[in-house]
Amino acid sequence: MEVRKEGGKYGISLESYIDRIADKFGLGDAKFAKTPMEDGFIKTREDSPPLKTNTQYRSLVGALLYVAVCARPDIAASVSILGRSVCAPTEADWVAAKRVVRYLKGTKDWQLRYGDPEGKLVGYADADWAGDLKSRKSTTGTVFMYAGGAISWTSRLQDFVTLSSMESEYVALSEASQEAVWLLKLFEDFGEPSFKPVTLWEDNQSCIKFVSSERTTKRSRHIETRQCFVKELCDAGVLKLLYCSTEEMAADLLTKALGQIKLRKFAGMVGLTGGDR
Repeated sequence: MEVRKEGGKYGISLESYIDRIADKFGLGDAKFAKTPMEDGFIKTREDSPPLKTNTQYRSLVGALLYVAVCARPDIAASVSILGRSVCAPTEADWVAAKRVVRYLKGTKDWQLRYGDPEGKLVGYADADWAGDLKSRKSTTGTVFMYAGGAISWTSRLQDFVTLSSMESEYVALSEASQEAVWLLKLFEDFGEPSFKPVTLWEDNQSCIKFVSSERTTKRSRHIETRQCFVKELCDAGVLKLLYCSTEEMAADLLTKALGQIKLRKFAGMVGLTGGDR
């Protein structure tokens, strides 16, 4: 990992590591990709024949996971999708995994930048409802920002099938709330001042209204404990839920494959900057 300081701001990147991955898998001179994953990939893989061996695929996905976790939230959704196939990858999976490397090669100078003097802790929570075509489970995407850059992010398949987009958003919101509590405790252990309440942005207004609701229905009873958990945090002044439009939902970066324009917009929102920005 490379750490740079420029004009009072810090940046972290994995430029050398990305070069090593590309060389290891014979992609050092490959054409750059504009996005880490092609939109509609999940449909494409369903008709693809299985790989003869999954050893190389597992090795590559593991290497990409390290990059996604350490410094590149822009590939987290793609790596999460690829990780669902490590036991039985297809040829389409292998092509998609190499595409992520080609994307990283073209953006290897991108850095997560920190240096905002305000130093507020802010989070975003989003979900891609029923996006996994095989299980129809939704994908949670969360990201927390501090000093202008992402410090915590996740892209993961939810544990159970939700019956509406509001439910999937609420599961994502409850998971983000747990992360907010952990981050507050971490900063407290570091001796930092309290960031309460943590602003948590959500783009589903029904989800926000559900938090303040005193009633549950048959359709929402199975997520009642999550509702009570988030409501308790809001009432205690730990969280402050605010609405933002889908166009400003940075966590959308972590729920699914995006086109180049949206990808770069949301990457910039979470603090990823590069030489071509």
